[in-house]
Amino acid sequence: MKNINQYNFDIIHVATHLRDTLEYVLPREHDAKIFEQRKGVLTKGLEVETPLGKFLEANKDKFEDFMTRYHELLDDVYGDESTILVKTNDGKIRVDHSQHLRIYELVVNLMEPLRDIIYFHVGLARKQHENEAVIEDLMPVDDRHYRLFLYLLLMQDFQKSFFEFQKVMGENKGQPSPQSNFIVQNELSKYAELLRFVRSHNRCTDNETLDALDKCLQVVEMSEGKRDRRDNKNFPDLFKEALDNVNALVQKNGPKWQELFNRALQEMLADIRKNAPQQA
Repeated sequence: MKNINQYNFDIIHVATHLRDTLEYVLPREHDAKIFEQRKGVLTKGLEVETPLGKFLEANKDKFEDFMTRYHELLDDVYGDESTILVKTNDGKIRVDHSQHLRIYELVVNLMEPLRDIIYFHVGLARKQHENEAVIEDLMPVDDRHYRLFLYLLLMQDFQKSFFEFQKVMGENKGQPSPQSNFIVQNELSKYAELLRFVRSHNRCTDNETLDALDKCLQVVEMSEGKRDRRDNKNFPDLFKEALDNVNALVQKNGPKWQELFNRALQEMLADIRKNAPQQA
């Protein structure tokens, strides 16, 4: 792997751990060792001797806001004083599931500029005729995997909030209340904003992915009263169809991403071993 692609893959590696931070919204056990690995990679990513750290140091004026948000992620999610993730005495991570939105906002607002940095280096490699299939093949699959996985999680939380909103409205005989307004303003509108933001910044061109994302957004619009429900289906069925569609693509795309990522990782590690000083 050529130097510029090694450099870029190191940044992709950081982005992978940023994406995997989303896993903490899942209702399952989370291991403290994996938490420490993610924290280590994300923390090291800012050090000036690393590819990402060097780039940010050289472009600090343009990425001041990015750096601020990055430190917020490290403090709010991975920091010792975090209220979102807390290490327990049995080697697990306890998640405050009432703070999913904070995790989404931190990851999404970092991921797009980080992906711009990655694609900047992909473009530079192409311009210098140093691009390689190992990175070129990975990038479109990586973008799909991130957006589909994020949509799966965001739509599940949107659905949960929407059904709670419907319950509250039903209890209040269809009239808005402080509680229903709170759900709309502090949950539903923010989830919808993130879903639209992620769709608008995607780099995917395949119809399968784009149709899945758009189907989710159509259900969001139906829940907002901006679009009629198709075939007058009820909301549980509409959400199920959209989520099943996205989940099927996550299951299909995930192994392909893992294969391509591992191929790039092994190629980079082989180059590092090859170029390492030989022991006497």
